[in-house]
Amino acid sequence: MLFEGIKLLILGMTTVMLFLSLMILFINLVSLLTKTEREKELSRLEEMRKLQAIKRMQEQRKKDAQAELTAGTAAEDDIAAITAAVAVYEAERFAAAA
Repeated sequence: MLFEGIKLLILGMTTVMLFLSLMILFINLVSLLTKTEREKELSRLEEMRKLQAIKRMQEQRKKDAQAELTAGTAAEDDIAAITAAVAVYEAERFAAAA
């Protein structure tokens, strides 16, 4: 009875060991077979990342340029308002003095 249990234990462990060894072998085989495809996919991913980085940089430059234009317009509007206020002040001052 004890001998049959040990025999069953050895048979079970051997089966598991063979199954795991075959699984590792097939995983390595698939890895070798798909090596070229994997390299192509990695190069495509790298290209996509570079293009996305370039696109983000271009969008950021557009936003910066638009912000500069808006800031320049706001400054010009401020200068025009101050100039108009000074002109009105001087006109009122000269009108009161005359």
